[in-house]
Amino acid sequence: MKGLVYIHVPKCGGSSFGAALRLRYLFSQASITLDGTDFPTRQHQLEAEILKGTKLITGHVPYAPNLHNGPGTGYAFITLLRHPVERFVSHYNYLQRHHPDPNRPKTLEAFLDVPDAARIASQYLIYFSGGTSCVDSAITNLSRFQLVGDLTQSKAFARELCFLTGTPLLRLHRNRAPERTMVPAYLAERISKLCAADLRIYTSFHGLRRAS
Repeated sequence: MKGLVYIHVPKCGGSSFGAALRLRYLFSQASITLDGTDFPTRQHQLEAEILKGTKLITGHVPYAPNLHNGPGTGYAFITLLRHPVERFVSHYNYLQRHHPDPNRPKTLEAFLDVPDAARIASQYLIYFSGGTSCVDSAITNLSRFQLVGDLTQSKAFARELCFLTGTPLLRLHRNRAPERTMVPAYLAERISKLCAADLRIYTSFHGLRRAS
């Protein structure tokens, strides 16, 4: 294994694991920058780090099959998923706390009616479909990952990361919400419809999956 590429989908609990991994690969690690960059720029950054042979690369960067098939051959791609409905609510709450926007509705219920809600609800499709916006492509691409974790099985995911890296990892807590994410029951059906594509993807990989 040449190294690890940790694709971090927002609000899936990946900040803590990413921080622990960066300590493990302290002298050969890189984080794909987020502020002021778009997805193509981040993919170029990912390719540059792979070509340099960086051992650990983490970040909010979408999966690129051409990189995995080309210079990324031999890298282990890993990610962590979370139930899409819970992830959606957490993502909205995070934006309200850290990136307030006067144009964004101040309530979750009102936010469901704006166009940006569909983007927030389709993060797995955006991150894993390879730019095709096809659910089946996302599922196929994820099947190539060395490790696909589930936030509900975080301890098992941590054990598998230890197996991949060959060493114990520190249990860190980064970017945690101030309170537990709660999905309002009366909005659950509407949010589920918005998250339909991500739910199909998540259901295909519900639970920990490690490539043999």
